[in-house]
Amino acid sequence: MKVFHLSHTDLDGYTCQFIAQEFFEDIVFFNANYGKEVGVRLDSILESITTDPAYKLGAKFHSHKAPSFLILITDLNLTLAESTSLHQRVEDLKSQGYKLELILLDHHISGQECANKYSWYFLDSARCATKITWEYLLEHYTLKTPTHKLWLHNLVEMTNSVDIWLEDGYNFEFGKVAMGMISASNELNRFMFESEHREYKFRLIESTKDFLERENGAVEFDNALFCLKKQILGGDPQTQTMDSITSQAQVRLLQDKKQECSIHFQDKLGFLSYSMGGISVLANLFLRANPEYDFYIDVNSKGNVSLRANGKCDVSALSKEYFNGGGHKNASGGKLDGFRESFCYADIKKQVLQKLQIL
Repeated sequence: MKVFHLSHTDLDGYTCQFIAQEFFEDIVFFNANYGKEVGVRLDSILESITTDPAYKLGAKFHSHKAPSFLILITDLNLTLAESTSLHQRVEDLKSQGYKLELILLDHHISGQECANKYSWYFLDSARCATKITWEYLLEHYTLKTPTHKLWLHNLVEMTNSVDIWLEDGYNFEFGKVAMGMISASNELNRFMFESEHREYKFRLIESTKDFLERENGAVEFDNALFCLKKQILGGDPQTQTMDSITSQAQVRLLQDKKQECSIHFQDKLGFLSYSMGGISVLANLFLRANPEYDFYIDVNSKGNVSLRANGKCDVSALSKEYFNGGGHKNASGGKLDGFRESFCYADIKKQVLQKLQIL
């Protein structure tokens, strides 16, 4: 069975996924905040199912060998319209022969109307989503590594205490540290580095294991967290600043995306990123490490544009002509008129290329 798991972007949401990977061998993760992003991620999941090559091959030659799929949604309450649309699309796929199961595990009372209407929508406001997910998976599936059960149970109880705010609950103070850890750990951009961002947060969650049962664990973990983050990002806590470690990690990841993110503009080669923010250090480091590029451009979620160069391109002229902006030859900014927010990099790149009259 192949699992597609959509969850929220806080401690509870990521811990649901951290727990789920302990039960499934073949699992693909998606994350969303509320609003339009939920629909975008659900569209991606359904597209992944309908284009799955293993399914098409199995269904064509051996229908009994066609893979089955599970759509698991945790710590997100859908609107009634979202639930109705998803239910109909899943039923349509099932009528076409897809072996597909849908389950939503949540604790937000605002989803009560959906839970009343659909059997796949499970709601329990007395437990956080992590605890609901843990207990549901224990009941219906097999834990891959039984020796992990005790510490995972403790992780679940800690998350439950802080997420539904049980001040007398298990390790509540530790939970507050963990909650802040996840909300503040955005060193790797979620939209540019989706899987790496998630894995980073999984590593941080896993690092709680060594502190959770200590007598003064919350304070010790709080004190150790900054160094742990440096180590997880691949740096040396004793010789490197967080800014240096983060910038170098980002550059390494950006270099893996050259084919996807390159822009050929006139006789110049540029690199386009989305929502990186504060690119001065990062862009200059990237341009020095990759001298084939003439400029670097970043667009944020509101359509604001930041451009950097390293002496090989006048980005102030580029910004003035195409983005109603200006600045210096090596550092400039502007605005992408008519910008449409998107959660898909390809959409952002298309808008920039259209503005540069490349498309």
